[in-house]
Amino acid sequence: MNKGKNQDKQNLYRRIVELPFSQTKEDFDYDFNKIKESELLSNDQKTYLENKSKEKQRWAKCYMKELFCSGMCTTSRIESKHRLFKRFLKSSSQLTEFFAVLKDLETLEIFRFRDEIQSLTKKENQRLEKSALLKFFMKDYSSYAISKMKEELLQSTNYKVFKQGQKW
Repeated sequence: MNKGKNQDKQNLYRRIVELPFSQTKEDFDYDFNKIKESELLSNDQKTYLENKSKEKQRWAKCYMKELFCSGMCTTSRIESKHRLFKRFLKSSSQLTEFFAVLKDLETLEIFRFRDEIQSLTKKENQRLEKSALLKFFMKDYSSYAISKMKEELLQSTNYKVFKQGQKW
């Protein structure tokens, strides 16, 4: 769209490219409507843009402000991974080398966070041990069955159940 000398196409292209950086919702809506009204886009392209607009809180700056993201509205984590891969790989590296490096880096990362993972697991287990629901099921089920149902039990402990008379 930005190739050639057609000024209308270049303006439309610029409006599309700048859409994610709209500072206000009003600016976003105005530009988005202008894009949709354009005769230069096919119906398929307009449908695509319409579908993407349903997720605008994930990619449009003015809508991202409403989501909690700890001030992090970038792809810096993935860029950090790319930088790490570039340290170990070259453009001439074979695919098998990439997978070997990926496995080594993943192992290193898991090792670094091992203590954190173990403490989270301990907290989960402590929470389960305090659960009245778990104590109820331990009477009838083996520890193996309880461990298999662990995730469902954790979710179910988020609800409070009260006995009123003979009913729960």
